[in-house]
Amino acid sequence: MPHSAQALPISFPDPSRSRTYDSVLDLIGNTPLVRLNRLTEGLPATVYVKLDGFNLGGSSKDRIGLNIVREAIAGGELRPGGRITDTGAGNTAIGIALAGNATGHPSSSVPLPTLSPEKARLLEFLGVELLPGRPDVPREDPENWANVAQRRAEAETDGWWSHQESNGDNPAAHIASTGPEIWHQTGGRVTHFLAQIATGGTVSGTGSYLHEQNPEVSVIATDFHGSMHSQSNLYRVASGEPDAEQLERDWPENIDLDVIDRIERRDREAAIALGWRAAREEGLLIGLSSALSLGVALDLAANADEDDVFVVFSADSARDYVSREYNLAWLRENDYPELAERLARGDYSAPTHGSTDPDTVLVARADDRVLA
Repeated sequence: MPHSAQALPISFPDPSRSRTYDSVLDLIGNTPLVRLNRLTEGLPATVYVKLDGFNLGGSSKDRIGLNIVREAIAGGELRPGGRITDTGAGNTAIGIALAGNATGHPSSSVPLPTLSPEKARLLEFLGVELLPGRPDVPREDPENWANVAQRRAEAETDGWWSHQESNGDNPAAHIASTGPEIWHQTGGRVTHFLAQIATGGTVSGTGSYLHEQNPEVSVIATDFHGSMHSQSNLYRVASGEPDAEQLERDWPENIDLDVIDRIERRDREAAIALGWRAAREEGLLIGLSSALSLGVALDLAANADEDDVFVVFSADSARDYVSREYNLAWLRENDYPELAERLARGDYSAPTHGSTDPDTVLVARADDRVLA
């Protein structure tokens, strides 16, 4: 598929704008915002990607790791030398380890069983103790990863469980940094902000700040079909279904439905294909959740106004996925053989089978929702 040529920069950035730093923790935040060019040809709106993979530890979770540890130390919850424990997909553990190591706090993590070898090796390199646990069993099960984290935190006198899913210092990190950065970088022109919903910190925190600046900014959470949220009451309550009024809140506390305007769900296969396409056609190295949000942005931008400015949050880099979704051999061995063959031929189009239609949940306002 032919594409118009994009002019190359005539020089490197102005060296007079470079600076020195007093600590490695100063390398967290102020990440680049990059405009797309080839993927957006023919679209009326402008689409930018916020590249949080440029943070020191390679992901947006450096922001929350730093803020959670900093506030816990300031508040006296985390004592000198105390061990930090948490659960997660791996990136938060890296962020916490960076902040912890720089301030004299060892850490332990109960990661997802799907933790990539690259992340596992980096965590071990940072000295993080990795503990086996399962997120897919009931909370009362001893193997539930929350129980494993709690036991580890209680095993030491100064142990502390950081509770990233419910810790308010998670979204506060994005209120203090990500939101203001995007507002500044777009000159206040941002009209749509998109981020994977996950545990809610990024989309809720950033969205809260942007709404304070301009209530008309559309805050869009993205998710995969079949995600952990599909097994919870989140979508039924978010949409204000009459029969969902008395359902319990069984999703992360940091998901703020009063901030999120809509939730868009897409297939994982389409996100994988777009991640490959972004690398091959834009030279853009984004992770899978980033490709998910980018796909939604491109769908919406096709019917947007020319003054609309979409900002897609890219939580991490493609480097974290080169042994899995961005690896043809892995795709062939893990239920994606047809996709692997299409990608090998340079065909990055959306899949032609399965559920490919957009799935939108318009979030009802607080007055229309009643939680048990």
